[in-house]
Formats: sequence, C-alpha cells, structure tokens
Amino acid sequence: MATFHFYLRDAEPIDVPTAVHLHIRWAGQRLVYPTGCKVLPRHWNATKEQVTGKAPTCPHCTPPPSDRVDVDANGKPFAVEAHRDIKERLKVLQACAVGILDTFAREHNRAPARNELRNALNTADGKATGDAPMDLLSYAQSFIESEEGQFNSKRKAPLHRATLSRYKVTLDLLRSYAAKRAKRTTAPPVYFSEVDAEFVTGFTAYLTTVEKYAINTVVKYGRTLRLFLRRAKENKDVGKEVAPEVFHRRLSLKEEDSDQIYLNADELAAFYQLDLSANPRLERARDLFIVGAWTGLRFGDLSRVQPEHVEGDRLKVRTSKTGKDVAIPLHPCVREIMAKYGGRVPSGISNQKQNGYIKEAAALVPALQTKIMVGRTVAGVRREVARAKWERVTTHTARRSFASNLYRIGTPARTIMAVTGHSTEQAFMRYIRLTNEEHMDIIAALPMFNPPVLKAV
Repeated sequence: MATFHFYLRDAEPIDVPTAVHLHIRWAGQRLVYPTGCKVLPRHWNATKEQVTGKAPTCPHCTPPPSDRVDVDANGKPFAVEAHRDIKERLKVLQACAVGILDTFAREHNRAPARNELRNALNTADGKATGDAPMDLLSYAQSFIESEEGQFNSKRKAPLHRATLSRYKVTLDLLRSYAAKRAKRTTAPPVYFSEVDAEFVTGFTAYLTTVEKYAINTVVKYGRTLRLFLRRAKENKDVGKEVAPEVFHRRLSLKEEDSDQIYLNADELAAFYQLDLSANPRLERARDLFIVGAWTGLRFGDLSRVQPEHVEGDRLKVRTSKTGKDVAIPLHPCVREIMAKYGGRVPSGISNQKQNGYIKEAAALVPALQTKIMVGRTVAGVRREVARAKWERVTTHTARRSFASNLYRIGTPARTIMAVTGHSTEQAFMRYIRLTNEEHMDIIAALPMFNPPVLKAV
C-alpha cells in the first residue's frame, strides 16, 4: 500500500519561507515531489501535515490584517493567497498520485517506476515540458525525426532512406505489438520500465508467429529496437529505467546464413556476351548490372555516374549511403559499356523493375540454368526448394559478385573494403558467397600446398 506524507524541506529558521514536499512510498520505491508551495515553518502543523489557519505567510496566502504583515528580509511583504488554497492544493496532489498508482495497477498490472510517477504528476500538474518523451514509442518517433536529414560525426551524408525506412517500419511494428499486448486497437504508452527481457522476447515472437517474417528480418527489426533503447539509455533524462538485460546476447536470434548468390567471372562474361540487341530494355538492364558487378557500387549510386566521375583509369564517386569517397579501377567491360552510352552508364530505372528485367535477361544465359537449393526459415519453419540460379539474380547480386570475385583471387579484404565502402570486416564478409569447394580451391592454390618437387640423387 502506498503512503503519502507532506513535510517542510527546512523546519528552521521558523521565519524563513521553505518548500513543502510530498513524500510518496510505494512498491519498494519512493519519490519526493515538490508541491510548489512555500510557508513559514511557524505556520506549519507537522502532526496534521498542513498549514495552520493563522496569519498569512507566503506566496499562497491572502492579504493579512493591516496590523500583521509578514515580510521578507528586505521588509517587502510577501505576495499571498489563503492558507485554505494551499490545503486544497495538497489534497488535490495526493488524490492525483493515488489515481496514477491505481491506473498503472489497472491498465499495466504493475506499479509505476519513479520517473513514470514523477512525469505523470508533472503532466497532471501542468509542469510537463514535453522536451523528453516519456515512453519508448514517443521516444522512437522523436529519434527518427531528429535523425532524418541530419549529419553526424561518423557520416558525411544524411541517413540513407533505406535506414530511415527500417526505423519507421520497426516503430510501426512496435505499435502493433504494444496494441496486441494490451489487447487494444491502438498502442498505449510503453514505459521504459516495461521494456524488459519478456518484452523483447515477446516482440521477437510477434514478428515470427504473427507477422510471419523470415528469421533474418526478425533479427533486423530486433536490432533496431535495441538501437532505440541504447540511444534512450544514453539520454539520462529519458531512458534511466531501461533494463540492462534487454541488451543481453541471449535475447538476440542468430542470423541465418543467407542463400544469396554471386556470379563468377565466367558467368559474368557469358552474361555480358549475350546478344540482347533485339531487346533494348533487357540490354540496358544487363549492362547496368555488369557495371555494378565490376565497380561494386550500390544500385542507387550507379545511376548517378557521370563522365565527370571518370579520372584517368579510375572512377571516383561519393557513395550516397555512407558518404565515403571511393576510387574504382575501370574494368574493360565498364569502359565499353560507358562508351556505348556516350560516356555514361545506362539510365537507371526503379530497383523493382530492374530486378524483374535482370531475371528475364539472366534466364537466357545457359550457364545460369544450374539448379541450387534455396532455404530459409519463415514463421519459425525451415523450408528448402530447388531454384535455377538465374531466379536468384537481383540488382544486389552485382555488388556481391564484385566482392566475391576479388576475394576469390586473393585480394586482401581491406583492399576490397576501400572500394565497397564497408567500415567493418564483419559487414563486408556477409558479401562473400564462395562455396566450400571454392574456398578449398583457394587453399589448394597456396604455395605451401604446391611445394617444388625435389629430384632424388
């Protein structure tokens, strides 16, 4: 049961106005809340925890009789209201605190955290500033708005639209999960003290069983949730109640190895040599793909390549996602394609259409008819099917092909990363799609596996 006590911050000296505080204890927690009232200690009844009905003393007192005026140290009378108004205010504050505790017990089946009770009292008392969101959903919304279009010390360009899209989708999913969890049509506030291990595992289960996402998609949105919580915890005025356990590795699903493919040098050559002159639509899509496969540029950067980006035997571009400047040697195929299109790369189309055109063109390459097993876990169930290799070709296959082909011939990872723009080897290695046999071929070609044969004498 909660207890409430009003007391003076300083009981002495008795002729100096001092603040009245409300002390609340509940569920093993306590909060000292300033009421905003000041009285002289000689006009405070500590037993009844209220001001007396005697002469006015403070900014909350009425004008006193002409023969009795309380003044400050400079002899200036205090601005005053009636003592009865102070009594009424203290009653209202206590009733408000009781109501907040009852609301939490009824709607959240728990007691509020200290900052939650304080924030709720501030809101009810008209003191809430609105500067710091009080719950996860409102904080995530403000975080996204603050990140949109902004630069920071680690990147030279605004946050990429794909990253912003992931943030927004995660917030929408959190709202849906919060509404389902509370059995409501709209999401109630999710206070940071509610976000514990149970909340995180529940969100993971919701994405898996209700939204029926693939496991890697669940991992992606789970990471974004933890990003929101980490940023909130860094803000001491917002995320004090974030439990450290939400960042524990055991709550994170293990990312599933992707079945994404790459095209080796022979397959790229066969694709490039395919005669598509009778179908300019597919020819442009194929040529744009080949440029991506020999530059490692993302699809969004390919369409921005202009003749001015070519300096001698290199292509120099600032990437849109990371804001990094990269220099890429011009492959002969890239030179031929740019010459075909007047010093430019083929005009870009939407990523969705490009994916469709690429598959249509790749289906005409005999070398890409090979069947491969494709599997992934969706809604918690692992399924595998056989697919022709051309069916797995997308715009991003070009970038993976660039990294994998260079890695396959022994190019140092750091050298390739200088072109792809990756900042960590962990992120870069996700692009390497060599088979076990291809890894064994690399080992077999090492000098230690090919020692010179010594003749017997």
